[in-house]
Amino acid sequence: MDTVFVAGAHGKTGRWIVEELSQDGYNVHALVRSEEQANTLSKLGAAPYIGDLSGTFSEGMKGAAAVICAVGAGASGDPEEVDHTGTIRLIEQSGLLRIPRFILISSIGTLNPDGMPAALKPYLLAKRRAEKALEESLLNHTIIRPGELTDDPPKGLVLLDAADDKAVSRRISRQDVARAAVLALKHPQTEKTSFDLIEGHIPLEEALLTLG
Repeated sequence: MDTVFVAGAHGKTGRWIVEELSQDGYNVHALVRSEEQANTLSKLGAAPYIGDLSGTFSEGMKGAAAVICAVGAGASGDPEEVDHTGTIRLIEQSGLLRIPRFILISSIGTLNPDGMPAALKPYLLAKRRAEKALEESLLNHTIIRPGELTDDPPKGLVLLDAADDKAVSRRISRQDVARAAVLALKHPQTEKTSFDLIEGHIPLEEALLTLG
């Protein structure tokens, strides 16, 4: 089975991505920052590689067929360093290693940061610059823009447009986001696309098959 490199693997969404990949039979290389995180990811079925997007991280990318980027600065981090510069370094390294597939977990609001809460604007601007770099690269990419992330159980029912008049919530389970990222690897309809991901009424896989 293909090898997938996951950046941000120890984050809440990243751990679900690792678990979904492992359950589907992928070989998972997980970028982590410490031995403690490495132990956690090993238990989820991943081969951990200790590194950081601001430093050394490419060893685990060798031989990968795809990269999933689920990094996020969080409340205490620097979005410019993590969500922009770090992600662009990952995009560039993927190109150098000729990794054919790149999936970016971004955020709703990147196309209209002024319409979002002011506190989110630096994060959204950094995410958008990373999106643009990916769109302008030669990588076969998918950009997933989830809504407000929750730890709720997955519903498996989504909308791919946050502005859809049928939308009743802009929330989405992290597990649904993880499943969408893994399904994107399997369906060519998702290649060179970007889409929102929020709770809705359409089965997730069915929704993804409408893309392209």
